[in-house]
Amino acid sequence: MQSIFMKARMALESNGRFASGAVPDEIADSWHRCLGHGLDPVGEPLDADIGINALRETRQKHEKLLRVIRPELELLSTQIAGTNHMTAFADCNGVVLDAIMDTEFSQSKCARAVRCGTIWDEKTRGTNALGLALYTGRTAMVTGAEHYFSSHGQVSCVATPVFDSQGQIVGLLDASSEVAARQFHTQALVELAASNIENRLFVEDHRSNNIVQFHPREEYLKTQSVGMISFDENGMILGVNRRAAQLLNGLDLANLTQFRDIFRTDFGSNMMAMRGGETVRLVDWLNSAFFARIRLSRASLATSSQNLSISLPATYDVPSLPGAPVFRDEQVLNSLKHAIRAAKMTTPQYVIGEAGTGRTTFVQAVHKAAYPDKPLIAVDCRTANMNAEKDGLTGELFGSENTSCFQIETGGMVVLEDLSEATGRAAEQLAQLVNRLLQHKATAKWSIVVIETPEPTVQEHWSKFVSMTFAKLQQLEFQLPTLKQRSDTALIAISIMSRLTTDHQLSRSAIDALLDLHVPATFYELERLLTTLVIQCPATVLRAEHVTRYLVQEDLRDAVCPRCKGNSAKEAKCREINRVFYECGANISLAARKLGVSRNTVYAHTRVSEGLSDEPRD
Repeated sequence: MQSIFMKARMALESNGRFASGAVPDEIADSWHRCLGHGLDPVGEPLDADIGINALRETRQKHEKLLRVIRPELELLSTQIAGTNHMTAFADCNGVVLDAIMDTEFSQSKCARAVRCGTIWDEKTRGTNALGLALYTGRTAMVTGAEHYFSSHGQVSCVATPVFDSQGQIVGLLDASSEVAARQFHTQALVELAASNIENRLFVEDHRSNNIVQFHPREEYLKTQSVGMISFDENGMILGVNRRAAQLLNGLDLANLTQFRDIFRTDFGSNMMAMRGGETVRLVDWLNSAFFARIRLSRASLATSSQNLSISLPATYDVPSLPGAPVFRDEQVLNSLKHAIRAAKMTTPQYVIGEAGTGRTTFVQAVHKAAYPDKPLIAVDCRTANMNAEKDGLTGELFGSENTSCFQIETGGMVVLEDLSEATGRAAEQLAQLVNRLLQHKATAKWSIVVIETPEPTVQEHWSKFVSMTFAKLQQLEFQLPTLKQRSDTALIAISIMSRLTTDHQLSRSAIDALLDLHVPATFYELERLLTTLVIQCPATVLRAEHVTRYLVQEDLRDAVCPRCKGNSAKEAKCREINRVFYECGANISLAARKLGVSRNTVYAHTRVSEGLSDEPRD
């Protein structure tokens, strides 16, 4: 049976007209705009490309922005389930500047169309997620046949705009796949990545100002969900992030200029308290109360005249997780105890593990126990950019609120991530830095920790000095097991859930089903599964049946119900019902409307009829 939507689609292709009520409003509006541009839905879109030279110039223009975007793009790519997908970033004109795709997707027709330098606005490419998000300024999802051009009907995509502190779109983040069923939970991941990017851009733009973080709940001040407002020394508003605008809904921020225009309290006294490390309580003019603290301070220590300088692209800041991390696995706990003891003795050590096995959390715990009042500096050795001409060791403090200049004599912990990836001048300068820190052990305690994968890159071109210096760091080694090898995975799941939301609780049966059916190997994968479950399931107490319903196993997507098995015609219909059901996020009502059938029919052919009767949110 042909759905109402597909009838509208056929009418668009054959007559250039369609029943708007049969098509989602934003898609219908976009189709009308495309018709107005004179685009033919059954034709081929213009392969608009700005050219190699213009692409190089555009990338150079946005070099700072792309440095922030790339890590989030890589993380987003690892978080998206399965294979056959692509993540991309386009500028404010819809020009693709960076893209990551897996092997399967790279061989598709879509990969040849979505390449760096191509333009994806509606005027040239018709209805697509990038063009729609650019036009509306909101997250857009375009699935299969919702694309204007029929040649794009095999791909589904989600795009969301990235805003600067002035509320202007600086680019768009996109995730595309030829498997439409992933797009509903992918949307949440794309929006989270965009929020992370916006917060990092905000901090970079306002490092020399007073950035105030605020949230209605104090425990959320260390998360990415905080509102941020930048003020000058007189309380003048210099910038507002998107989350702040949401928290202050009802106030016309565009026409407010001073701290006192937003909050009832005095700017000077509150700023003094926050600079002293206090968390203060602010009340806006609509009587909403918030907890607030300062994000960055302008103060810095005196520079040293004898140290190396590390530029910011090689250093990074990982925000600490609220609450205590979970270390109940016997192997991990034993390694942690020995690593803390080694750090206090300034014995260099290696932490070995795959990405997503909790290496960063492990190192944070070691630092907190061994050097709680000293800096923790993290250096990404793959992008290290050292400059020996400048004075002072300068960089982003790992888990700290300040960007500071500090002396080697202060002591602390240095984390070298992927040291085996360091090459050329970066390797030489890192070796000099390591040598310097080891020489200062008598006057300042510096613990050096190297984070590596189980199979690091072998650098045959390191100089003798570099090889000998780095060899001094291989004194202790701690292996971290994968998530599925740990005995405390259930507690980790509960910890991650408490960080994601306070409105949901995991039952023991849900945890068992999650670990048995999906076997997440990394923290990233476990968090992705829990995020999907929280977003799609309306229940507050999550049980095994919810995991079975909302987190679909890949090998069950094409399954048919017992009553249809054995009849090829019925099996085809049953598979179509199940496919649409999972594309709609297990929403019975939505699937029924898209298929043009009753809800009872959807119930009968899906696993919902096997014991789960609660209706999801529409």
